[in-house]
Amino acid sequence: MKALTYLLFYTIGFVQAFGACFMIKNVFRWKIRKYMLFCALCGTFTFMYCFLPFLLGSSSVALNDTILAAVYVPLIWLVLTDRSLKSLAASLSGFVFVSSTSAVLIQPVNLLISFAAKSTDSALLTYMITLIAQLAALGFIVLIGKLGKSSISEPMGIWNIIFISLLSFGMFELTMNAFGREMTADRSSASAVVISVLSLAFLTVAVVMTVKLTESRYYSTLNSINESYLNAQKDYYEIKQNSDTEIRRIRHDMKNHLICIRELAAQGRYDELESYISEISEKVRDADRLIHTGSGIIDAIVNEKAAAAKKAGAQFEWEGTISGLEISAVDSCTLVANLLDNALEACDKVDVAKRFISLSFRRSEHFLLMTCENSAARVVELSGGRPLSTKSDKANHGFGLENIERCVKKYGGELKLSSEERGGQAVFTAQAIIPL
Repeated sequence: MKALTYLLFYTIGFVQAFGACFMIKNVFRWKIRKYMLFCALCGTFTFMYCFLPFLLGSSSVALNDTILAAVYVPLIWLVLTDRSLKSLAASLSGFVFVSSTSAVLIQPVNLLISFAAKSTDSALLTYMITLIAQLAALGFIVLIGKLGKSSISEPMGIWNIIFISLLSFGMFELTMNAFGREMTADRSSASAVVISVLSLAFLTVAVVMTVKLTESRYYSTLNSINESYLNAQKDYYEIKQNSDTEIRRIRHDMKNHLICIRELAAQGRYDELESYISEISEKVRDADRLIHTGSGIIDAIVNEKAAAAKKAGAQFEWEGTISGLEISAVDSCTLVANLLDNALEACDKVDVAKRFISLSFRRSEHFLLMTCENSAARVVELSGGRPLSTKSDKANHGFGLENIERCVKKYGGELKLSSEERGGQAVFTAQAIIPL
């Protein structure tokens, strides 16, 4: 009997941790690492926590969710997520959802047993009911995950996550009050069970709608990015067509140019020859003003932003290639466009004579270093490697920063920001390090 009790302890802890992790990963869509080993360790902790009273000579064990949450939530956050405050909120909400839902599912079984046996003093029976409720809650979460299943991996908004967890807790309070009234009246009625079922149905609809809202927002953003990319690509091909036409015109006249060059050289008119060659070279440079990075997508974006920089009076420099980097078209657009948009917006705050943007791509054997530097109105204060959330700093560098960081992390990379003064000019630097 004791062996079965200990096994129940372990299984309850495992299922509870697994349900929370499954909720965070498959419903909230928050990035979480492989967690099977973690759940196994949580089962071991629950076993030790419940076994301790037996060692102290007590026969009763309280499966206190508050104590378990105080252990599991920080561990999920520290071990399995990216350690941001948003992921901490997601971890807490996932555990609240599992605990509240399982508590609701416990009540119908408890009610039936109470009126059938008039007692629920059996510790083993209590643990078995708890495990059944945990498994039912896990099944409920899997069902929700299937109903809201999508190929996207966009994290659910943190306020949506908090809303879901509060809703599940409210459902828990509602059903507990309903069953409490039934137990106090010492009678069995279907009303409390109906409230429980309706609460679960309402929660299911609310969660699925929230998931679909996240998907809708994701696809709306995706359409906006695609539209920006298509516009940039159209402008790029128009510039390329004009460039190709001008180069063909120069090539057509090249025979005559060579005759003139040969004649000037034969007559020893070297000053005129140098001037003539310089003029032809300038025409060739003017004809091919396109930036070539090795990626058609990046070429379209960078050429569009370079034209915008020129229009704003900012000096635009670039070097290197991005070939060999295997990231999606959408992520390429998001990363480069937001880096340059930030730079352009910051340059608007600087005197025209001091405006500059520098974009470079440098490769090593295993990494690509993408660096974007730009002039800024002043040195930006950083906290934890990120700009402080003052209004002016947000206006200069806040736009799209979260999207840039999310894109870089998606491919196992790292984003580094810095701000310094160079020769009396404030310079802001963003570096994205991405594994090849």
